[in-house]
Amino acid sequence: MSIKKRFFAKHAKSSAALVSLGIHALLIVIALSFVAVTVIQKEEQSFEAKPVNRPKMQLKKLQVPVNVKKKKTQKPKLRKRIVVQPKLNQSVPDIKMPEITGVKGGLGNSAGDGLGGAAGLGFSMPEIEIFGIKGKGEKVFLILDTSNHMLVDEMGGIPAYTIIKEELLRIVDSLPSTALINVAVFRGGSVQTAFPQMAPASAPNQAKIRAWLEPLNGSEAAAKSGRYGIGTLGPGGTDMQEDLRIGRFAEPVKQGGATYGGRSGGHDWFNAVMLAHKQQADTIFLLTNTWGHQRAAVNTAMTTEEWIATTSAGKKWAEKVEEAKKLLAQENKERKAKGQPPKVLSGGRWALISEYFPGTQQPPRPQYYNFQPKEFAEAFVELREKFRSDNVPRSSGLSRGRNKKDFSFNVVHFVPKDGEAGGSGNAFKKLTSLASGDYQTVRGLEEIQSYVSSTPER
Repeated sequence: MSIKKRFFAKHAKSSAALVSLGIHALLIVIALSFVAVTVIQKEEQSFEAKPVNRPKMQLKKLQVPVNVKKKKTQKPKLRKRIVVQPKLNQSVPDIKMPEITGVKGGLGNSAGDGLGGAAGLGFSMPEIEIFGIKGKGEKVFLILDTSNHMLVDEMGGIPAYTIIKEELLRIVDSLPSTALINVAVFRGGSVQTAFPQMAPASAPNQAKIRAWLEPLNGSEAAAKSGRYGIGTLGPGGTDMQEDLRIGRFAEPVKQGGATYGGRSGGHDWFNAVMLAHKQQADTIFLLTNTWGHQRAAVNTAMTTEEWIATTSAGKKWAEKVEEAKKLLAQENKERKAKGQPPKVLSGGRWALISEYFPGTQQPPRPQYYNFQPKEFAEAFVELREKFRSDNVPRSSGLSRGRNKKDFSFNVVHFVPKDGEAGGSGNAFKKLTSLASGDYQTVRGLEEIQSYVSSTPER
């Protein structure tokens, strides 16, 4: 076999494969030549809605009535505050009650113009401040001394007293109608109050107090006649003649084996303060210049009239009294010509002798037992319990703790410009400490004016 045949015989299968591949490639080329490429672009389609006739419904008016109420808004009541630079000269005692002058008024509706009972009204309590002493309570009782010793020149005379009186009236006018108020004046054993019992501090009642108190110790008629005290008050007022002695003051006084009738003396501030406790006042202010004759006689002595009638010294003393009256009248005539207020003496016949004929022998006097501050404090509590009714709360509303008193007794003590408080001051300090209150001294006209001028919102 030739070489060429052997080659083809050996590679026959490979050649067939190559031929097959070539034929397939040719067919693919021919097929591709017949393919048409078509590009289809999608058009946006739009739709037209067919018009539809729909029935129209008429709107009906709302048939349900609606009441629209406007919400009422209450205007807040203004709260007033009277602030004075305090000049307290003692530390606050542990049993102090109120903080109530000037005034932060309580909120609430008016309690009316009629007289109220002693029960609290339950509203927020006003704060007041009088000559540096602050107090707080629902039931405020103010006591003013009208005696001659408040009008002497050393105290500032009638001008000073007029300022004191106006300051008290300012406090009354500042109280909210939710507070209860009463005012008492005294001279010797006589006491008169603005109302028979505590009353709401409404505008009509405030006006009644002003009309009643304004003429006191300041009218022209009083200066001309020489009359002072309760007799110069304006219209209104109630005489209070109750015997409110209780406890130690109602007991007989024993001295040296003998027994004498115990009494408070029935003078000065005792009866007025006891009346405030009977009416269950929770804040009491006393404006005075002396502790006074808080005593009981423990032995007998010749009366002044007997002494005048039976002794030469007594007759001479009575003659000097008449001469002194003439001298006082002459001096006041001269003062009036100069436009000055009249001169006032305190102590009756004894004061006349001391002023114009010092050293003259005085009438005999018995020995006395002087009541102590502790006895007053005990009497205050005992009297309150005696007249307390079931509807009167035992607290003014302040958080005072256990064994704390439900009242405060405060004293503004007026003394001469260059004078000292003396024994009266010591007694008042002790008593106000025991009675949960404060004590303050005010010296002369200038210091009285300084308190008033430094009080804002006047």
